[in-house]
Amino acid sequence: MLLKFSKSDILNSSLVYPDTGALGYTILTRSHFIQAADKDSDTESEDEAVETRRTIIYNKDGISMAGIVWEGRRPSEITIGQEKVNVRGMFGCQSAILSHNILGIPARFDTEFFWMAAPDGLTLLDYDSNEVRGQFHVNSLRVGERFITTPISGLGHDYLEFGPHPLASTDELIVTFLLMEILRRGRFNQHPDAFDRPKLWKSTSLANLSRRLRRGTI
Repeated sequence: MLLKFSKSDILNSSLVYPDTGALGYTILTRSHFIQAADKDSDTESEDEAVETRRTIIYNKDGISMAGIVWEGRRPSEITIGQEKVNVRGMFGCQSAILSHNILGIPARFDTEFFWMAAPDGLTLLDYDSNEVRGQFHVNSLRVGERFITTPISGLGHDYLEFGPHPLASTDELIVTFLLMEILRRGRFNQHPDAFDRPKLWKSTSLANLSRRLRRGTI
């Protein structure tokens, strides 16, 4: 499957099928402020409230298929269909793949699939066959079946490409992609306008996961 982002903001964009231009999904992220549990609503200012973001993924008919709740800049709740999953539960429990400028985090739906984050991109790798099963093409031009990264920001489009897997829905792949791409940008200081790493991952379950994975470096 190949989907094209209509905007560079991956958290607020349509996903269209580039061959037909038909709408596939819409990703919307909105924020509001909620009262902290130990605050008095009559005296609490907006600055003291907790900022909450909610990312919702809609299908072409406008039906909500999945979502991510961010408390401040911390992902706290994930929903895929009727299933609620914590952040750690979105990933497998195998050891991470860590090396110079590479972070590989296992997918939960297949023990041989790893999300591979690097400074220049994000891929979904079948580690057993060494086959790329998914890829995020950033600021790229599509030439036939090839993608060429353009040297000028904004000249190309962002594409999300992945093959089907019997144990992973498209909704799950999109949600996991969003989590991994935000993590990749923070780790390698890419696109700081999205979410900056120190606030997003500090003291989160995914940050704890990262520390646990580092201990199991292979």
